[in-house]
Amino acid sequence: MSGNTQPRVPLGGFDATTAGIGSIVGAGAFVAFSPAAAAAGPALALSLGIAAFVALLCAMSTFQLSRAVSRRLPEDRGGDATARTAARILLGPYSGFFSGFTLLWGLLLSTAVLALAFGAYIVPEHPVAGAVGAVVLMSAVNLAGVSRGNWATRFILAFVFAVLAFTVVVLFNEAPNQPVRVGAEIEPSAAGMLQGAGLLFFLFSGYTKLATLGKGVRNPSRNLPLAIPAAIAVSFALYLLMGQSLLAYYGAAALAAEPAPLLEPLQSVGANVGTGALVLAAAAAALGGIWVLLESAGRTAAAMAADRDLPSLFGRSRPGRAGSDIPWAAEISGAAVVIVLVLIGDLDGLIGMASFALLFYAAITTVCAFMLKDRSRYAPRALNVAGTAGALLLALALPPLSISLMLIILVAGLVVRLSFRRPRSTKPDPTL
Repeated sequence: MSGNTQPRVPLGGFDATTAGIGSIVGAGAFVAFSPAAAAAGPALALSLGIAAFVALLCAMSTFQLSRAVSRRLPEDRGGDATARTAARILLGPYSGFFSGFTLLWGLLLSTAVLALAFGAYIVPEHPVAGAVGAVVLMSAVNLAGVSRGNWATRFILAFVFAVLAFTVVVLFNEAPNQPVRVGAEIEPSAAGMLQGAGLLFFLFSGYTKLATLGKGVRNPSRNLPLAIPAAIAVSFALYLLMGQSLLAYYGAAALAAEPAPLLEPLQSVGANVGTGALVLAAAAAALGGIWVLLESAGRTAAAMAADRDLPSLFGRSRPGRAGSDIPWAAEISGAAVVIVLVLIGDLDGLIGMASFALLFYAAITTVCAFMLKDRSRYAPRALNVAGTAGALLLALALPPLSISLMLIILVAGLVVRLSFRRPRSTKPDPTL
């Protein structure tokens, strides 16, 4: 998932697809296959296919919603918070709060996952310390007003994509030479396959960046409906090769126990060339993801404070570069929350919680898209219904502890919000 900064020069269809792949393929690919293998076992490919299909449904609904919001409210910043804006208009202010609060936790939990991925690959002896250091570093970068341009996204994508493709080749090449690993076999089941799909949805959650680019793309009504499935398809192809090569190398049981499954295979490449490239790619993907996720979380919290959904403290900002304000209070608070999550959580549990929050937010998005009057031929209501059903099904298939903890957080936030004075009314608008 990425920030909501629009590109200064509108992108063409190919560049939009590249930007979409760059927002989808990230550090999650380095860690998400292990917990998914523990759930799905040998059916990992089926889980990945389900996750990609649900992501496509939700992405098209997100694009439809973003298109309607930008037409009705051209001054709205859109981005990741599109559903929050639409929920306030269509369902009322408390629904807007719940949507934004869900998104906010999805962003913070995703940041914690990427931070632990950084620690697992870059500082494997002290992964938590490495994760905390990554959060502190990228928070300082954001507070300094440094933003990631399109050139950085393309460079990181090209490098990470190349290293992951190289890793797939090494995995398949070394798989026949691996000894039989001792471990209980994981029997595939429908429940396990769905749980694996819910966890792997995390890999595709960056689709929101592409689906909400809007005016950042030339002729978005034509280019984005083509770029969205293309980006998800390319990402799916890479992930499929990664998943199958990891299964061939480890087997499902051994893969499930590996916190950093790509490290061992690359050690077979001489002179530390493989591990060196992998570590650099993991660092680039993780730090780049933390960078934009912290920024997006800060801006989401600041926008919620402006709408009186969060305390006004989170709305405090200072002028930054290029005329944009830096919501320093929200960004510092967000970084602090991520550090606490890193200190008390484990990688598998955080991926489960992040996936639940992201799937629940996706379901809210598809519900809002269903209510739109402004519709298009490529996003019928049947697509919105399928997206809602798919997102909720995968969310409820996740580990019970992840579901319980996330629901406690979301319900507690809603209860606290209901305890305070109702915000300025935003009546449902039938024209959206």
